[in-house]
Amino acid sequence: MMRVLPVAGPQQIVPRRRTSSTELHWISRPDDSAHQKIGQHEWAVVGRDLGDRDWTAIDPQPLRRSKGVRFRFTPSLYFWQPTGTHVWCESQEERWEVLWLEFSGQVEKLWAQSVAITFGHGSRLSGYSHFPDLLALFTDGSYGLLDVRPADRVDGAARVQFGETAAVCDALGWRYRVLTGHDKRATGNLDCLSASRHDRCRPGRETEALILSAARGGRSRGDLCRIASPDCPPLACAWVDNLAWRRLLHVDLGGVFSSETVYTTTEATSIGAAA
Repeated sequence: MMRVLPVAGPQQIVPRRRTSSTELHWISRPDDSAHQKIGQHEWAVVGRDLGDRDWTAIDPQPLRRSKGVRFRFTPSLYFWQPTGTHVWCESQEERWEVLWLEFSGQVEKLWAQSVAITFGHGSRLSGYSHFPDLLALFTDGSYGLLDVRPADRVDGAARVQFGETAAVCDALGWRYRVLTGHDKRATGNLDCLSASRHDRCRPGRETEALILSAARGGRSRGDLCRIASPDCPPLACAWVDNLAWRRLLHVDLGGVFSSETVYTTTEATSIGAAA
């Protein structure tokens, strides 16, 4: 039986300030995670050597607890299916972005507020620090920092901060992106699909092939459920949605979901099936 360990909360950290060089600060996760010992505060000058380190081995913990945020609300911990771990989110906007990142299939692992950047001389933010919202390990093996900020809240000060953070990522050899939100209906529909993302909702191989074959050219969700499970169509709802979550079926997330919503076999799946 798998032992479930408590999720470590964010740790307080006060990086050094007024430095000549721009630095990255983090707290490595301790080996004795069962007892939740706080790891050691580490830092290094930003450079390509630091960016090339194996950050999965470092496994940094969340650094900062932001003021005015409650952490006992349900969406504060997002279950990241690819690694079976939790990602800490300090806002609903962050949770939605993490949802989209998992759906993209391009991110292997996420860490929340895992590093702090202390800007050095030569930076427009010299003497200040920034805690990027997410550190990502992508499926191609590269790393990147992500910030979450709704588009209507990106002001001049935020653009300066994001620009300086992008320069740090360039020095590290990492990607950088500011996530500014998605269509609300599409996000709500994706949230519904995510209920079927777990392995327990995966159809068997024969059933999966049956659904994908029936969806060529487009079929309604209701039809696919009846085809996959004639005796009990509702049983197949999770199977159909699981294939959509895994991007084996295409569905218009911007539309109104119902039993008449059309699901279509993706082009890649059709080519693979034909081969």
